[in-house]
Amino acid sequence: MHAMIKYVAMVSLGSFLALGSQVAFAEAPEVVQACTACHSEDGFSKDPEVPTIAGASDYFLENQMAIFAAEARPCEADYFEQESETDAESHCALASSLSEDEQIEAAGYYAGQPFRAFDQEVDEALAAQGAAIHEANCERCHSDAGTLALDDAGILAGQPKAYLIEQFEHFKAGERWQPEKMQPEMDLDDQEMQALAEFYAQSGLK
Repeated sequence: MHAMIKYVAMVSLGSFLALGSQVAFAEAPEVVQACTACHSEDGFSKDPEVPTIAGASDYFLENQMAIFAAEARPCEADYFEQESETDAESHCALASSLSEDEQIEAAGYYAGQPFRAFDQEVDEALAAQGAAIHEANCERCHSDAGTLALDDAGILAGQPKAYLIEQFEHFKAGERWQPEKMQPEMDLDDQEMQALAEFYAQSGLK
């Protein structure tokens, strides 16, 4: 399953390159309407449990849709049940309902939107602890304090802290697909997870 996920993402990326910046600066395509209930049309999170997807690389976004479609990360069925503006049963069901071309189109659109940090308070003391954890465990793949879309690993800086901590827990429990090299890095206790989230929240403000 995991090899399939990475293969799908690589093929999708190659296909998207043919579309170029036309998608990034176009009006929201029809397929994006399936995503706006949670991610809004600009891709900016207004909910601490939902990530901002604007500005992430198209490769990363396509890969996440493939991972959801393969049910290789939590499908968030409970969240979708509470969200009255979507008919989808879960994130996995929604991703599975999209064709590869639709996934490419949605990813390209959101990749072309500007990222901005989620509005939240930061615990400076915990953020300092988180900086050391990031440097030791995360910087190799999430460079520049998790701010770079070009890493193709998602933008961590400026994401909602509640969302980040939930994902850290999923990674630690093995509930979300991750590269093998990442698994030992996520062996963090609750305070370390909180500190790392505070660090990324702080990094998004710079």
